Amino acid sequence: MSEPTITRAEVRRCIDNRGPGLRFPPAVERAFETYRRRHQARVTLATIGPTLLIYNLFLIVDFLLLPQTFLIALVAHLLVVTPVILLAGWLVRREPGLILRESLTATIPLAMVAQILCVYALNSGPSADQYQFLVLPVLIYACVNQRLDFRFAAATTALIVAAYLAVLLPHANTVATQLVGLTIMPCVAYLGIAASYRMEWDTRYAFLRRLQDRLKREEAELAARHDPLTGLANRYALERRIESLQTGLHGSDLSVAALMIDVDHFKAFNDHHGHPEGDACLQRIAGALYARLRNDSDLAVRVGGEEFLVLLHGAGLADAVRIGERIRHAVEGFGIRHAERHDHGVVTVSIGAMAGSLARFRVDQLIDGADSALYAAKDAGRNRVWPPFDEADANAPGRTRHAPA
Repeated sequence: MSEPTITRAEVRRCIDNRGPGLRFPPAVERAFETYRRRHQARVTLATIGPTLLIYNLFLIVDFLLLPQTFLIALVAHLLVVTPVILLAGWLVRREPGLILRESLTATIPLAMVAQILCVYALNSGPSADQYQFLVLPVLIYACVNQRLDFRFAAATTALIVAAYLAVLLPHANTVATQLVGLTIMPCVAYLGIAASYRMEWDTRYAFLRRLQDRLKREEAELAARHDPLTGLANRYALERRIESLQTGLHGSDLSVAALMIDVDHFKAFNDHHGHPEGDACLQRIAGALYARLRNDSDLAVRVGGEEFLVLLHGAGLADAVRIGERIRHAVEGFGIRHAERHDHGVVTVSIGAMAGSLARFRVDQLIDGADSALYAAKDAGRNRVWPPFDEADANAPGRTRHAPA
């Protein structure tokens, strides 16, 4: 599932309005869940080994305190709980959804506690009363190391405390043991829950800061590559594309076409109608260019003022002229009034086209050729594409090489 689109303003509002709650607006929450799912998978991979090692070292306690049930503890450790831990860890690494992931993660400490309480229930005496305190480090492990969603951490803690008290109260050898358990367990549970809440709050805040920094970098990169008025690529992006084509496809038989586009009599339009109308006119023309790009490999660029350039990846001259005619018709069809023109009365564009294989031409040569063709279009009366389609089609080498229009 793709990450939802989030603006920097949304993230800023989340940071400014951070209260004690542990939820974001829906779009940000989905992005956080995506991050958390991947993070949990990495953490599980990193901690599954140490978890198994430390848990199975508890067998030393079994051997020293309760040797009479050591064999039962050994079987429970190695044949029951260890496989549960491995299975849960493997499934979490597959990045399941929130409920399944948190449930699987919680299963690990719950299985450990179940094993400890079962062994405790099979024994009695002072050694057994010491053994039952192994539940405490497991509870801390559940709240701190597992980094459960706070709701699941609270539910897991409640289950552990309830199970602990349900076994301890009827089974403890002395009232003192019961009182110690009743005192220590709620305290540890509270500290664990408080730590879980604080860690999730901090994790969410850190996520917002990282997201804000990432969006800021992306916006800066976007601004560096795009013209702020029209949203088309700028000269910097054009230079990067030319460099990419020249280094990656130099000597290739791939044909690249260039369309150089100029708005006819734009200075007169700007002077008469004003700069706001001029800007709006350029934006509409930019939209017409962008709408006629065939795929992400094509590039529309505002090269300056009222001049635009379109690079068509894998297109021949006839294809370029065909697309140029579509652009010209679209702009003329807008019917943008041009009071200083007495021939058409509306804004039009002139377009020059050139195409060739990268084995014969550099990209800058194709652009220069399109620029020369643009001047020919202007000399021929403006509001036209040069060369004309019939001439371009007749001169196209191997018509079967034309890119789809």
